[in-house]
Amino acid sequence: MRHISGQNLTPLWESLPSSGAENANANCAPAYWNYQEIRPLLLESGRLIGAKEAVRRVLVLENPALRGHSSITSSLYAGLQLIMPGEVAAEPSA
Repeated sequence: MRHISGQNLTPLWESLPSSGAENANANCAPAYWNYQEIRPLLLESGRLIGAKEAVRRVLVLENPALRGHSSITSSLYAGLQLIMPGEVAAEPSA
């Protein structure tokens, strides 16, 4: 599988035993995000703050056991970005 290294990829099964992943989510709690419940809150964010003021108008999915860390697990981030009609998202920084 050497050909994948040219795409900056590596097989997880080769690095997992030494990655410390077995303890990576020890402090996480089970969580579920229902889009039908979140969608009205996402739309409300569009009324509360403009795209220019927010830079990225995103509601972050945050694990209840990791409050303040803005992540689902210690190594996973996800969010829902709202871009209203006529708005343009800023170029990604990375």
